[in-house]
Amino acid sequence: MTCHDGWALARSPLPMLRKSLFPVLLLGAPLLFGACSDEPSALIIDRKSFDFGEWEVGTSSAEQLFTVRNASPHDVESVSVSIEDSDSFVISSSTCEKYLAAGMECEVRVKFAPPLGGMASARLRVAGASSANQTELQGTAFAWVDVTSVPPGARVAAGDDSFTCIQPCRHAVRKAELTLYAGPEGFPTWSKACAEAPRGGCLLRLDGSKSVALDAWSPLYQWEVRRSSPPLTVASLGNGQIVVHDTLGMTSLDSTGKERWSLPFTSTAELAVTYDGFISLLHYDGTVTQYDSDGRVRWMYRPPEPSSARYARRQLVADVLGNTYVLLAQGSRDTTMVLKLLVLSREGVEKWSVVINEGQINYPLGLGVMGDGRYVYVGGTAYRRDVTSQDLVFVKSFVRKLTPAGVALWTKEDIQGDVAFTLSGEMVSVISNPSPPGGFVASWKDAEGNVLWDAQTSSSRGPGVVDTYVLPSDASLAARLLCGGHETLPGTDTYGRGWFADMGDRSKLAPGPITYIDSPNGNGAWVSSLAYTDLGRHVVVGGGFGSRANLAEGFIRLYDPRTLTMER
Repeated sequence: MTCHDGWALARSPLPMLRKSLFPVLLLGAPLLFGACSDEPSALIIDRKSFDFGEWEVGTSSAEQLFTVRNASPHDVESVSVSIEDSDSFVISSSTCEKYLAAGMECEVRVKFAPPLGGMASARLRVAGASSANQTELQGTAFAWVDVTSVPPGARVAAGDDSFTCIQPCRHAVRKAELTLYAGPEGFPTWSKACAEAPRGGCLLRLDGSKSVALDAWSPLYQWEVRRSSPPLTVASLGNGQIVVHDTLGMTSLDSTGKERWSLPFTSTAELAVTYDGFISLLHYDGTVTQYDSDGRVRWMYRPPEPSSARYARRQLVADVLGNTYVLLAQGSRDTTMVLKLLVLSREGVEKWSVVINEGQINYPLGLGVMGDGRYVYVGGTAYRRDVTSQDLVFVKSFVRKLTPAGVALWTKEDIQGDVAFTLSGEMVSVISNPSPPGGFVASWKDAEGNVLWDAQTSSSRGPGVVDTYVLPSDASLAARLLCGGHETLPGTDTYGRGWFADMGDRSKLAPGPITYIDSPNGNGAWVSSLAYTDLGRHVVVGGGFGSRANLAEGFIRLYDPRTLTMER
């Protein structure tokens, strides 16, 4: 119907209408002229909102009828209905097509047919008039998740904390996606509907009911041994066997963590293992005793002069030829103290020695030897004593490269902190940040002392204080930096979790996944020693529960190699 010059021209036949709220009056021009007023046309849906309730994915609800009324004195020549913002609602039938006379109604039928789990909402919108209603639609879809297999000792937990299964179970899930995780922390093997997800999870897209199986689960560590004291050193003896050195003595464990033998000591400083599986043990007085892999004494060496070796760190290493290198601090730190490097043959005979003196008081920072014995590296720091205050005044830190006969090839200064050496002569130093969240600055130099990289971890991400760091002691393993330590709780000196991680190689600082260690008593933990045990890169970790000032007990754990590479 259109209007021209005040006339209502009824040039179209009346459409077939389902309902009418006004009598159809053919009373001539005056009434028709009223239909051409300036009032806006309006289309109204009989409900402002509707909730279809809960339905399983893949099914559909019953049809719901919505009535659209033309509540204006004008005809609407082109009316239409649509659903916006969701594909979970479907118009199954509609009489709201094109023309709708004033005061008349049409009908639309809608179903809820969700393709995915979760809450769904949409708008049923009617268009064609200057004023048109919309209706808010909503519904909830769920899908069944069947966990058909859970290994003994493991559990399956939903990532949204909605459920946990320790045996086969079934749960309704009202989400489009869900990630399942296996626990306790470890390495799961999933099957059936699983897609790979971070941290070893099983990702499910809930476009229907899903079935999943946890076929296998491996814990982070394969065994644990508790001790009264945290290890000072852990080292591989080959064939999965390890040797542990702590303040009480030396112990050998087999590949399952069972004790093979133990020798008590109370005055030992350092331990090193030769490539043929012999154990050299350095005592605080400078005596070196070597044992075979079964704990029997092979030889003993006593230095001609007493040692102040209790002030030294990283002062005992071995080469592939079976030689043992010892770095001793001799003299008194109250007067004069020098470093003495001596080399013992595989039979315990001194081959050569050299004194290193870069200042009045010298302390060791590290000792390294190329795997084939071609060169030896000594790190140290030199001080002088102030005549008036008697305080130690820093002079320099240095690294010296020597030939197998003890001849110095070069000495380089500005070494930051303690130094660890690879079997190719490269050197790594780490300086820890003690303030939460921790982290560190590290430097990696080549065999000639040239910087390959200097870098630091993120100041806001930790992972914590560094208590120990090592490099592989097997020439078959690529040199990588392995760090461990503890967290410090903000605003306190209280220990949080212990931690360890692979931190990269000679190419760059590249922190890998962090493995955290919680105390079973909730009193903090730390990592005091680390070592690779075999070519499979199993990692033996030693540490303590509590804190250094308030020790509860020590521990030794053998970790799965995947702890260094897989996000959890």
